Amino acid sequence: MKKAVILAGLLALNLSLFAQADEQTDSLKNIHLEEVVVSSTRAGKNTPMAYSNVSQTEIRKENAARNIPAILQGIPSLVFFSEDGSGVGNTSMRIRGTDATRINVTLNGMPLNNPESQEVYWVNLPDLSSSLQSIQVQRGVGTSTNGAAAFGASISMKTAGARSTAYGEASTSAGSYHTFSSTIAAGSGILKNGLSLDARYSRNTGDGYIRNGFVDHSNLYAALSHYTDNQLLRLSYINGRQKTGITWEGISPEDLEKEGRRYNPAGKYIDEADNVHYYDNETDNYFSHIVQLLFTRDLNSHLSLNANLSYNNGFGYYENYRSDPYGGFKRGDKFSKYGLPDQTVNGVTYSRSPLIRQKLMRNDFYVANLAFLYTKNALDWSFGGMYSFYDGDHYGKLPWIKFNQNIPEDYEWYRNVGKKGEFNFFTKAEYRLNEKVSLFGDLQYRHIDYDFSGIDDDLADITSHFKYSFFNPKAGASYRIDNRNNLYASVAVGQREPLRTDLKESIKGGGGEERIRPEKMIDYELGYRFSHENGVSLGANIYYMDYKNQMVQTGKLNDVGYKLMENVKDSYRTGVELEASVPLANDKFRFDANATLSRNKINNYTAYFDLYDNSNDWNEVYIEKNGKQVRKQTRKELGTTHISYSPNLVGMASLTYQPLPALYFNLLGKYVSKQYLDNTSDNAKSIDGYFVSNFSAGYTFKKTPLGSIALQLFVNNLFNKEYIANGWASTEVFEEDGSSVNWIGYYPQATRNYMARLTVSF
Repeated sequence: MKKAVILAGLLALNLSLFAQADEQTDSLKNIHLEEVVVSSTRAGKNTPMAYSNVSQTEIRKENAARNIPAILQGIPSLVFFSEDGSGVGNTSMRIRGTDATRINVTLNGMPLNNPESQEVYWVNLPDLSSSLQSIQVQRGVGTSTNGAAAFGASISMKTAGARSTAYGEASTSAGSYHTFSSTIAAGSGILKNGLSLDARYSRNTGDGYIRNGFVDHSNLYAALSHYTDNQLLRLSYINGRQKTGITWEGISPEDLEKEGRRYNPAGKYIDEADNVHYYDNETDNYFSHIVQLLFTRDLNSHLSLNANLSYNNGFGYYENYRSDPYGGFKRGDKFSKYGLPDQTVNGVTYSRSPLIRQKLMRNDFYVANLAFLYTKNALDWSFGGMYSFYDGDHYGKLPWIKFNQNIPEDYEWYRNVGKKGEFNFFTKAEYRLNEKVSLFGDLQYRHIDYDFSGIDDDLADITSHFKYSFFNPKAGASYRIDNRNNLYASVAVGQREPLRTDLKESIKGGGGEERIRPEKMIDYELGYRFSHENGVSLGANIYYMDYKNQMVQTGKLNDVGYKLMENVKDSYRTGVELEASVPLANDKFRFDANATLSRNKINNYTAYFDLYDNSNDWNEVYIEKNGKQVRKQTRKELGTTHISYSPNLVGMASLTYQPLPALYFNLLGKYVSKQYLDNTSDNAKSIDGYFVSNFSAGYTFKKTPLGSIALQLFVNNLFNKEYIANGWASTEVFEEDGSSVNWIGYYPQATRNYMARLTVSF
């Protein structure tokens, strides 16, 4: 509440400045002020690191109701996939094999990653791309940024600035699987008093490729800005609302063969007459509010100030029907699992029951940051810091229980609270020694305080406190051979704290902080860039990422789709990233391509498998550890193995034909090689490599009575490839005879599908 009062006070103070400007502001100065908003978190042309910039034009060419990971699929080293198969529902990505919990994401320099999961759930920010002006993706540790540590990449997004004149826009998309998207936008332009107002609203609906993969999403964006000759003040608001069918279970190899690619077992149950049904509200629901107050001011010709506040509020829940697959989808969950006694109904005592449950979360995330940027002659220097506080509640309710004697309505069986505070300071500089040599240095300090209190969903007390402090130095140099050729090299240290779920599992396992450890990585980069005035650009980047206690995915999921992780003491990722962009035939054709060839290895890996008594009874086996009953496991030494979800080859090739300024055709192909679903290098737990192609075309009628009219057509998976882009796996061992069983889930991606888009701008 105190922070909200401060935010309101600052807003009121700065709104009083709006009446002071009487003349039209200069557009070049506006552009400069807009750049300052994100400059402290972005790499520049001389920064000795690997990065890619995506412009608003490129975003719009790829924006067809799909989430940000789908729009970025052409970025080097990036693998994108979706649970619903179409890229509209739950969608994620990996960069250099690192998962979304290791990818730092900022919006206007402010952190978007959830501080506990350290992930951005793009489905909670539907159609965010329609409000963006640019995206920068830095691979590796990257430059110092705000929020979660960048352990494989960082993504800096910037919302569109105010336009110089008033505008309006309406867009409608329709396509396969009853996908429908509509967007309306309008803005006042920058008025003579420096004020501008921009607003955008969008709605996405669709059935998804797989059963129950439906989406019902909406997004509202509004921004009130004020410009003067040397100052920008912007208050922006984003409201995201999503209801999405649960799709995280994937599909087993047996069901894939029997039921087909579009099958999804979520919500399945069988009644007393052995009829199969599916619960029709098996859903993921989330409501988010993001408020940002951005303040940028040129203090003099060399020094700029960037001071920002943000507040993220979220509420969400999963709802699903609980039945027991080992009991034929009839028996349901045990009452003891929820801390309940057996129930007697009509003289019959039940120890378990089918039921509907909700797992809920409510959170508040407050952030304040401050940065100074100094540019003079050969020096670009910035210094800043950030403070954030996260307060999150996690709790569970049972809205319906079939065999209910006296359990109260909406019975709450667990609740726990996480409070996480962080502050960081950074300073970084680029200094041009002469016309050829530039030096880069970057120092960051992060401190985290993290408290758990309460009981978890399995009734375990997880009350605990964690503290972490990290110092992350980075240094590099670039050498400009001539106006076209540039070499660079850098070394950077990244460190990060464990995720909430991993800390919880560690507490329950009896190990506390000693069992789950922070990660450390040293990232070595060596690169070459070539740029010719005729439009040809080439790039090569060699990287070696040396990890200590890296958190890697085990392949297992928990019961709400979270990807379980484990520390591996010694591991590395190394590879070469190649890029090329070449204009052809008087610039009417353009060829773009990139490829990443890599090795991703764990040294001296030991796998641990949960034990069950035998294959008939499936009783879990427990032992006592540190006064607690914990699951008994068996271990297997496997030597050097592949890191899960880390393909050795990722490549993209794109051919664009633009015979007229208003007309374009694009064909894009993406190849991803074989991926292992856990860290055992077991071929039985892997997915095959795949090649998929997309086609798009667009034509813009510049002058019509309605304004500018743009038509776009998208054909995804042009050659109708049946492929699987993601999956999960786990192995369980029977203590009786040492035999084992594998459980595998696949996420089939959509076959050929279409989307058409009509946009009217005026």
